[in-house]
Amino acid sequence: MTTIDRLRLLDFSGTRPDTPEDVERLERLVGVPLPADYRDFLLTVGGGYVDAWSPCGGPTPFGDEISVTVLHSATEAVDHLDSAVTPRNMICVSFGHGGMTGCLSVAGLDRGQVFALDTDMRYYWNEQRIAAWPHLAPSIKEFFRRRDADELPERPWGYENCYRMAGSLTEFLERLRSSNAGVHPDEPPA
Repeated sequence: MTTIDRLRLLDFSGTRPDTPEDVERLERLVGVPLPADYRDFLLTVGGGYVDAWSPCGGPTPFGDEISVTVLHSATEAVDHLDSAVTPRNMICVSFGHGGMTGCLSVAGLDRGQVFALDTDMRYYWNEQRIAAWPHLAPSIKEFFRRRDADELPERPWGYENCYRMAGSLTEFLERLRSSNAGVHPDEPPA
């Protein structure tokens, strides 16, 4: 099954494939060639809207999955390059409810991997902030328990708010699943 066929099953509503000029501009601005599967995605699919969830690869402050409502086009990725939260070797490739953002590493040892970016910096929530949300999902409560007990896996410097989701954009897209109606049980309030 092709990527576009898979996205159609998720009610993907695409804008248009990006032009080679759009993709080249993004590459020029980030200073490195894009991972091949992401470049191909932009040129064949582009950006668009979807209502899906993507599993995370371990404990996160937003539960077992992140919401994905937008897959960014090259132009949208350029618009997000000035983020003060996104690590410098990453570009934003998706967005979801509650500030859930998917980022793609474009340089370094983890080049091509996709991460969930905690734009709200939930990792740093204190007890008072957590208590303000008494109905957090058990997986989110477990994350904070493990954080407080210093039991979370160590992450590299600069990745304090990043959680690995997939080894490639292709894997990220293949793992997307359709949303259920209503609020996802593991989604913390914004």
